[in-house]
Amino acid sequence: MGTDLNLNQFRAFYLAASCGSISLAAEKLFISQPAVSMQIKAMEEQYGVRLLVRKKRGLELTETGKKVYTIAGRIFELVAEVDNLLKRDAKTSLSILKIGSTKTLVRYLMSRYISKFREAYPTVQIQIDEGSSEEMIRSVLEDRNDLAIVGRLRYDEKLKVIPFSRDEIILVTAPGHPFCSRSAISIQDLRHENLILREKGSGTRRLVEEIFEAQGFAPSAFIETGNVDFIKELVEMGKGMAMLARMGVEPDLQEGRLVAIPLLEGPFILGIDVIVKKQRMLSKADTAFLEFLLPAQPPLEQSPVL
Repeated sequence: MGTDLNLNQFRAFYLAASCGSISLAAEKLFISQPAVSMQIKAMEEQYGVRLLVRKKRGLELTETGKKVYTIAGRIFELVAEVDNLLKRDAKTSLSILKIGSTKTLVRYLMSRYISKFREAYPTVQIQIDEGSSEEMIRSVLEDRNDLAIVGRLRYDEKLKVIPFSRDEIILVTAPGHPFCSRSAISIQDLRHENLILREKGSGTRRLVEEIFEAQGFAPSAFIETGNVDFIKELVEMGKGMAMLARMGVEPDLQEGRLVAIPLLEGPFILGIDVIVKKQRMLSKADTAFLEFLLPAQPPLEQSPVL
């Protein structure tokens, strides 16, 4: 099998022919004139064909050289087109950051981080995708989002998981509920209580199910929903009790709309993680946001092995 065409030699020939001068080609390539001459000579010797002839007026193409030069022009036009495309798409990818998270985390945790990040990087366009933790995990695996911040679940091995924060899952009820007069209750006391549960696929729901499973029974739920505001409204109306992340009910507790009932088996802590897909090439926007979000973590490189 013969030696393949050397692209460096090919480019040296093309520029020399385009400029009509070895010296001008050397300037464009940032190499010496002898180096350009050697590359062209090596290409001619490899194929046993003369491409350029030195004349007093400059360089002259042979018949074969003219044919090769015509093809080279088309090739390097395509190279320039690819270069421009990659540069254009790189600028676009740097300016868009796609983040997936849950409604509760976006509203009560992520909003302040995103606001400060926008101040530091005003040219980055941020797109927020909201859903259950399970849905957001799937969105990262399917490359619909660059990264996600979710309540801890069981993760696919294709994901890199970075612990980010924690929150307490607490039991809340309406003021005046009989439990409000007690200093604490047990999970067992909830056997016959109507609970309003988060939707399946949320980190909160997973933890609540594990809490009840450890006590040997399943929670009795008459409503399941991903709308935390709706859950809080029902609880405030005395329609049931709920176990929710503290960050999502803190304002309601402070204003007396809801009451937190201490649990003897608690506290119950929900991990909050940042997830990215392994083998994903991170954009500069991705890297900047992760380093902004996780300043204590080792520097994150733009590589496909994060």
